[in-house]
Amino acid sequence: MRNSKTAKPAPAERVRIVAPYPFTYSFRVKPPETGKRLLPFLLERFPFRSSAGWQERIADGRILRNHALSEDEAILAQGDLIFHHNPRVTEPSVPDAVRVLHETPDYLIAYKPAPMPVHPGGRYSRNTLIEILREMGYGDLHIIHRLDSVTSGLMLLGKTVPFSQAASLAFKEGGVTKAYHALVTGTPEKDVFSCRQPIMRAQGYRFRCDPAGKEAHTSFRTIERGQQRSIVECEPLTGRTHQIRLHLAWLGIPIANDEVYLPDRAHTIQNTSIFLQSSVISIPALDVHYSIDLPPDWHALL
Repeated sequence: MRNSKTAKPAPAERVRIVAPYPFTYSFRVKPPETGKRLLPFLLERFPFRSSAGWQERIADGRILRNHALSEDEAILAQGDLIFHHNPRVTEPSVPDAVRVLHETPDYLIAYKPAPMPVHPGGRYSRNTLIEILREMGYGDLHIIHRLDSVTSGLMLLGKTVPFSQAASLAFKEGGVTKAYHALVTGTPEKDVFSCRQPIMRAQGYRFRCDPAGKEAHTSFRTIERGQQRSIVECEPLTGRTHQIRLHLAWLGIPIANDEVYLPDRAHTIQNTSIFLQSSVISIPALDVHYSIDLPPDWHALL
C-alpha cells in the first residue's frame, strides 16, 4: 500500500515546561581539543555560558576532570572525561506541538516544532523530540536524519533495525527526496534556480560558503512572491550543515528571521524558530511518501 499522506502542521501555541531537576553531564575531550586549558575548552564547547559562569562552577566543584576536582588553567589531554553537575537544571521551554502523523510497524513520521532539538544535548535533555516521543510511548526509536533545532517539520524515525538501516542507506546513496519551504526576504528573479556554493565551518556554530569547502547543491522553486518577502521551495541535493540557510543568504534572499545569516546582524546564537519547514519526505524504494502544508500564517507575512 502506498503511504502517500498530507497533513497540516499544528499551530505551536502551547508551551512545554519541565520542572527543574538535577543532572550530571559528561563529555570527552576530542583530539583537536588536546592541550587546551579547561576554561577556554568549556567556553568554546558551550558558548551559551559566560566565562564567569564557568569559573564559578569550577570553583564550586561542579566541574570534574576524570572524576577529580580541577582548575580552570588545567591542561586537557585527549580522552579526558569531563563531568558537569548541575543541581537544578532549568531547560528552555519548547512548543508543545509534537505529533505523530503516520505510523507503521517499521517507522513513524512525526512533526517537530521549533525551536526544539531532535535529541538530548547542550541545554536540552527532556525538552527534545526523542524524549517527548518516549513519554508518548515511543521508546527505542532510531534517528535516521536530523533537523536543526530552529527548523520545524517532518522527521522520519525508525522503529526496527532493518528499516532504519535501509532508510539510512537510502539517505547516503541519494534515494531520498526531501523538500523544504522557506519564507525569505526579497523576491527571486527566476521561478526555478539553484546554488552550488561549497560550504565549510566558519567558527563555532556558524558555517559559510567558501570555494575551499565541501560540495553543496540546492535546487529552488519560487512558490509565491510578495512585495518584500517570498515563499520558496528548497530541495537539498547534498546534506551540508545549514545548507539551505547559507545558499539562500548567498543568493541574496535570506530566510526572513534567520539572525545567524541575515546580513548586518550580530549573528548571535538563534534561540527562536526560523521560517524554514521540512515539508516533504519520500523514499520510493521503501514506499515512504509524506507531506505537510505550509504554515497558515506565512501567506499573511508576505
